[in-house]
Amino acid sequence: MSNETAIQDDALAEEAIQAFAREAGLANVPVVRAQVGNRQFIKFKVGKNAPLYTYALHRAQQAISEHNPFRGALGLDISTSKTFPSSLEASALLTLLTRSTREVVSDTADRGYSVPYIPFQNREDQQLAQPASHIVRGRRGVGKSTLIRRAVEILAAAKALVAVLDMQAYSSLSQEDLQYEVFQDVCLMFSESAARIAGASASSEELQKLSDEVANRALELPRIPPSLKRVLRKVTQAIDGHAFLFLDDFHLIDRESQPELLHNLHGGMKGANGWLKVAGLSSLLNTYSAATGQGLQVPGDAQIIALDLTLENFEAAEGHLRTILGSFLRAVGYQVSAAVISDSAFRRLVWATAGVPRDFLQMFARAVEHAQRNKHSSVTLSDVNIAIGEFGQQKMDDLSRDARNTAGTLKNFLGRLEELCLDEAGVNAFLVKSEDSRERDLVRALSDLRMVHLIHQSITPDRAGERYEAYIIDYSIFTGFRRRRNIQEMVPQEAQFKASELRALPKVSAGFIPPSN
Repeated sequence: MSNETAIQDDALAEEAIQAFAREAGLANVPVVRAQVGNRQFIKFKVGKNAPLYTYALHRAQQAISEHNPFRGALGLDISTSKTFPSSLEASALLTLLTRSTREVVSDTADRGYSVPYIPFQNREDQQLAQPASHIVRGRRGVGKSTLIRRAVEILAAAKALVAVLDMQAYSSLSQEDLQYEVFQDVCLMFSESAARIAGASASSEELQKLSDEVANRALELPRIPPSLKRVLRKVTQAIDGHAFLFLDDFHLIDRESQPELLHNLHGGMKGANGWLKVAGLSSLLNTYSAATGQGLQVPGDAQIIALDLTLENFEAAEGHLRTILGSFLRAVGYQVSAAVISDSAFRRLVWATAGVPRDFLQMFARAVEHAQRNKHSSVTLSDVNIAIGEFGQQKMDDLSRDARNTAGTLKNFLGRLEELCLDEAGVNAFLVKSEDSRERDLVRALSDLRMVHLIHQSITPDRAGERYEAYIIDYSIFTGFRRRRNIQEMVPQEAQFKASELRALPKVSAGFIPPSN
């Protein structure tokens, strides 16, 4: 073989190697070359015969050029690693977790290998895909965007117009500017959806024209909903189907503008086989205004889909997260076991993340990184504790983004909770009275933002009839870099807390913070 041919072969081998590494989500993959008959093969040195690698081999074969001699000559050379953290599979899993927990609901780009979908407890994905309007409520990270993506996948098999808007893009707008921008994109997305359906091309052009008219403000705002309704009715009748509009992170929209926007969008879809799907944080959604009669009224206009699995039912939350983690681990050839994460570390992770799937997966990924650095044989309790402590700033950033208009108030209130519970009582939990109050509203907002977590719905610590809810403060607030010593952590010794454990907790009552805050 000439030197020139060897150099060329090296370049062609590199093309194949990089294609596999890209699809597997790895920076570097050790390889060996094997001679089989008169043909040379590239074999990737991995630890498991995992579904992710099967997928990566298939995609790499398709990606490399037709004249490449290694096309059809790629394989695996399997040699199991001594420990999970040191394995190539752990590194591939970290990339997979990063891709999968990315907060983009309307991302239509190729997301690479897809972990099999884990159904919610009550098949909410099937419910959301039905022709009805829904309001999806739950804490941040609980799976609202994942639910929308799954519903869109289900609808892909039906003749349906589908539009998905991430409302963060409109979060700095209000009043007419907000309405025009949203309607422009709704018409545009429905136009693109119609263009993909046989027999709907004419309606696609009408929707595109309407989008242009809205963009140029050639229509007065009150005329837009009926104009949209006429075109949608025409296309849904032509395809004998429905139109679905998904609005993710709707709580990011200016609170006072939410009811009017929903009112107008609903007006543009009602009677045209059109349905609204609104998702957001429970405490920050304002889907109906009794004063103006605008918005989506429950149950007349829309049904509620509540997603939260809280620490009230720890066993259910633990089982759900174990199933989710197991699905990710199977992708790289592992399962949930002591070889991956100790049982105490797993339970600690479930408890500290309060059953929120995205938080759980992101903290698990961070714990794996610590296990790698410390050369642990599996993910340990200390790895998990460090990961929990590091997560605090991200949660604070999320609070500032999600509740930008009330972030100062919430942070002040959280500071007072820290003083009451951590500094004065030396415990990471508190009670708040189960009646309408400013304090209870703030606690529920902090719960949606994962800064406090519900552990019991109804406690009677004093007089009969006076009921309280019990919450714990998020672990990131008093562990890691913000560690406070000698804090009593509220963790049930059995399946549930004993009432006597909760009655002595410090109480948050009306007047806990001055009205001016």
